Amino acid sequence: MTKSIDIHLFEDCMLRQLAERQIDFSPFELTDVQLKPRDTFPYRSDVLPDALMHLEWGGNAFHFVVENKIRFDSLQMVKDAIEQALRYAEFTRNHPMIYLPYLSRKTIRLLEKAKVSGFDLCGNIFILIPGQVYIERVDKPNRFPSSAPIKNIYQKNSSLVPRLFLLQPSFESITAIVDEITRRNGNLTQATVSKVCQRLEEDVILERRKKKTSLRYKETYLLQPETLLENLAEQYAPPSVTRHLTVKSQMAPTDLTERLLSWSNTTGEKIVLTGTVSCTAYTVMAREERAAFYCSHVARLLSDLNGIFEETRRFADIELIETNDQFVYFDQRDNLYASPIQSYLELMQGDKRDRQAAEMIAQKLLNQVRIAYDMK
Repeated sequence: MTKSIDIHLFEDCMLRQLAERQIDFSPFELTDVQLKPRDTFPYRSDVLPDALMHLEWGGNAFHFVVENKIRFDSLQMVKDAIEQALRYAEFTRNHPMIYLPYLSRKTIRLLEKAKVSGFDLCGNIFILIPGQVYIERVDKPNRFPSSAPIKNIYQKNSSLVPRLFLLQPSFESITAIVDEITRRNGNLTQATVSKVCQRLEEDVILERRKKKTSLRYKETYLLQPETLLENLAEQYAPPSVTRHLTVKSQMAPTDLTERLLSWSNTTGEKIVLTGTVSCTAYTVMAREERAAFYCSHVARLLSDLNGIFEETRRFADIELIETNDQFVYFDQRDNLYASPIQSYLELMQGDKRDRQAAEMIAQKLLNQVRIAYDMK
């Protein structure tokens, strides 16, 4: 109940700021606001818009019908707001607009596609009137970080769940997801996996469907693999690095790989090539000769393999990057190659040439998803 009251208070606060003209619409001038205009739909109390709003600019007046939502971190909620604004616009013959605490880049793309305008409490505006006006002022930071327990499911270790669905696009249960994450060198609790799946359903990335062989049980399916890849790339955050040094190896690359694999299996420590270095396993692309490894414990590696590495800045052929972020080790492949997903994500942060290579990896990943669906 408290949560519900807080939501209504926040909605009232947002609308009050609009009514008191505390929102900056420049270069437009806000000339009139009507909150909850009941006379707009005297016989339809179930389709009452949050506000009617008039903006003026350059001697022209523009009339908007506004749908207000406080959930901006859920793609489904944003889509619902856009659809509602379009329905109101059809009834009122005004331009559709949504009002959120924050307009993200992803929301702007949705608005542009739907030809709907938007503004937020942070000072960002997006005004689109087809054939007349296009203004995008979205340089203000988010002042309302999500209060959800998992703030960003596409980053860090929470990203293991969305990554897994690109490797296997359907699961019968949360337990099956946890087990497969563990098998692929990850570690998440059932509670975390459940929360991430719920958010993915809200973002319309996943869907629960009845099994073809049973009316009782449901499976979780990946609906939008392309969007999932885009979300992972847009919100990717590199691992937290605790140590970084360059060394020269005294062994041939093949022999060194075998030695590092043996060390990892014996000690339980983790080591894997970075995604950018691993890309040669998944696409045609020349990389620098220097290899780079993520490693969970660099000091132990140097101690256990004493004499194999010489720490140096000159003529170094190996980088050792210490991190305990498990997502870089997830879905590790043979010969210490990182997952193709990690390769894709790292390349997408690079230059045009890197991103072109990333797109080739993306197509392979998406083709594998399609093949998996065809086999269902």
